[in-house]
Amino acid sequence: MARPHIEFIQSQVIPFKKDLYIGIRDNIESRILSIDNEDGSSSCILKYPSGWVQDQPQALLVDEEFFVLEGSLEINEQIYAKHSYAHFPAGYAKRSHSCKNGAVVLTFFSGKLAIEETDINLSEYDDNRMIKFIDTQKMEGETGPRKHMNSGDWDPSGTIHKKLYQDPYSGELTWLVGLMPGWWSAKAEIHPVVEEEFAILGDICFPIGVMRDGGYFWRPPGIEHGPFATWGGTLHICRCKGGAYSTDWQESEGPNWNPKYDPILPDEYREYLNKSGDSYDKEPGY
Repeated sequence: MARPHIEFIQSQVIPFKKDLYIGIRDNIESRILSIDNEDGSSSCILKYPSGWVQDQPQALLVDEEFFVLEGSLEINEQIYAKHSYAHFPAGYAKRSHSCKNGAVVLTFFSGKLAIEETDINLSEYDDNRMIKFIDTQKMEGETGPRKHMNSGDWDPSGTIHKKLYQDPYSGELTWLVGLMPGWWSAKAEIHPVVEEEFAILGDICFPIGVMRDGGYFWRPPGIEHGPFATWGGTLHICRCKGGAYSTDWQESEGPNWNPKYDPILPDEYREYLNKSGDSYDKEPGY
């Protein structure tokens, strides 16, 4: 996977750009969090203006996964309000797609964006990989050792997880994790797959800084990270890419509750940071 190690950046310092998806998502603004320069897969925040309407039925040739941060969308007569989630496999036809009052949507595309050129009624998709709609606020959470994440018998108390999607073939996973105020972990972690996270709200202390609302990272496999702590609690959406998720726990001296911000970033992200001023800690919001 040809994405650089990004750990971490407050997404608020990355500028929105217009017209990145002409012919596919016209008239929306896009904030690119990370992109694979080989296969075109990307993670981004899409800002839909009030009154936006898709011009015609459309089916993408890649997967689209999304989580609504603010506002709401309509897709095929289903309303996706704040904190709604969906995973649409390649080929799923959107016969209607609109946004009445504006929306900010965390979105993941599995490859370079392209649309079906054939009759939309002939479009096919793998229903085994479809999650049409989840209201995540109404989901029951899971506490204790994360069996679906192969994290072993040890798991720090004070966490709650909501599994949103698991690919039936690769085992790749998307989930929400919540940490209670004052939570901390005594151990560091290593995963054999990419781990990607976006901070929906709260704070979490990394060894390299405090990530807050809008914080984002993309971490390649095999890199030790943590331990972690949170002052006020936090809610993140997480994904693993490249296979099934598992955790190899590492002994440590415990978390740093007041770490200095010292991120791992490619040059272009450091430029964003430099332009934003001395402080990486932007106002909450996306």
